[in-house]
Amino acid sequence: MSQKILYRLIDTAGQITAVVTTKINMEDLPKLAKSIMEKDQKVEQVGYLRGDNFQMMGGELSINGLLASAFIRNPSTTCITLPSSLILDTSGDIVSLKGITYKITNNLPASKRISFTTKKLLTTLASGTKASGIIYYKNNTIKPLVYVSDTNTYVWENACGSGSLAYSLVTGNRKVIQPSGKLLKFKISKNTITVTATVKEI
Repeated sequence: MSQKILYRLIDTAGQITAVVTTKINMEDLPKLAKSIMEKDQKVEQVGYLRGDNFQMMGGELSINGLLASAFIRNPSTTCITLPSSLILDTSGDIVSLKGITYKITNNLPASKRISFTTKKLLTTLASGTKASGIIYYKNNTIKPLVYVSDTNTYVWENACGSGSLAYSLVTGNRKVIQPSGKLLKFKISKNTITVTATVKEI
């Protein structure tokens, strides 16, 4: 990829998404995403926006990524409404969404070290889907760890929309405090999920 790749950095509730706007081949996205994340340590995830189509780096669901792409199309965007059909299953502390599966754990980790056991759990959770995560929490504050198969990345995220949704489904809390200290708010009905967050370009 010798072409100059243009992307915009969007902060969604404290999480930085690089949204690529240069036309690329879709199969190049995981490799490109990894190189962007390695080059710019504040970038936690990468998506590709082409017209009205938005794709995350590993094909995973990212609510913050969707918010970031909506913001690029319309800079007044602070909320999006999604279909409830993206929730596939909620069973105890495991929540399956379209493109990602989460385990919700009621405690905060003592460190950011990712053990072999944790990596194995994330790999197992991601089998049959694009990505997985563990949402550690205390009260209504979360600490998300997300694994994306195609990029083979493990990221402690500063904010996580889909993980916040999974946590909200398990606990019933609709206002979720991110590691950044910012809020993600949810309204969940039979047919729709509305997510509200602070969004800005950096």
